Amino acid sequence: MQEQNYYLKIGQIIKELREKQNMTKTQLADGICSISYITRIEKGERCPTSVILRQITNKLGISPEHLFRAIESSTSLHVKELLDQIFLYIERHDFKNIYELIKSKKEELHVTSIHDLQIIKGLECFSYSILNQNYQWGINEVKNILKLTYANKSTPTDMEFALMSMHGVLLLFSNQKKEAYNYLISIKKYIHNINLLHTRFILPRFYVYLISASLDTCNLKDCFEYLDYAINYCKDYNTHYTLRELYFLKSELYYRLKKEKKFKLWYGKALRLHELIKRSDDEYFNTFIQNRLNQLK
Repeated sequence: MQEQNYYLKIGQIIKELREKQNMTKTQLADGICSISYITRIEKGERCPTSVILRQITNKLGISPEHLFRAIESSTSLHVKELLDQIFLYIERHDFKNIYELIKSKKEELHVTSIHDLQIIKGLECFSYSILNQNYQWGINEVKNILKLTYANKSTPTDMEFALMSMHGVLLLFSNQKKEAYNYLISIKKYIHNINLLHTRFILPRFYVYLISASLDTCNLKDCFEYLDYAINYCKDYNTHYTLRELYFLKSELYYRLKKEKKFKLWYGKALRLHELIKRSDDEYFNTFIQNRLNQLK
């Protein structure tokens, strides 16, 4: 009976989303399955396979996670909306808005998922520690939050990996550059084993800090490999806010290698991309560049 109710909920939500978009069953089924199969799903008589479910949700403009959260509760769906907004701010490196958003919303949402609580609390602490330059406090808090779910030496989830990355970033910001480099290198091995990414910013953002730590500690040997991988990833998944930082870091690498022409080429690319995508309140990139240039003097 419980399984039938689950199927019915999936069908009801798919039907509501389809009708809301004025989409016929024929249009939804096209290229995916038969019209009769869609009818049976919407009536709760069939549960779609994972492949068909992903195709249906893609056509409806949502993720499978969105659908499952809608089935779970409206509160869970609101949490997903909050996380999506937080991730957008993270890509822009906008920690002030992250902290203020979490502070204003967390009490009313009644978050019940341990993983949702983990990432929301982790980002709240991370943002607070950066805004107040209280990095050691942030390191300790992030480590404790990670311990809620992570088993040592196991492959982390994407959110656990994000928390690990925060630890490395805070080491870097606290001027513990060698420790930051060693820690970030130690967790790099997990990247290709993470099966599901809730947001595409996690990997290129990790590489920005790994490359920064590599440059700061004069570990230049593998920087081109890191840069090429991260730049291609950003292009493939349209994470352009991070791409401009990677362009600048590539220019910095050429500067350190005393290749002036290539330094100017990639520095120019970083500035041109910034002009294309910058927002009126976007000061982070200028600050990022200025801080990096100051270290080269």
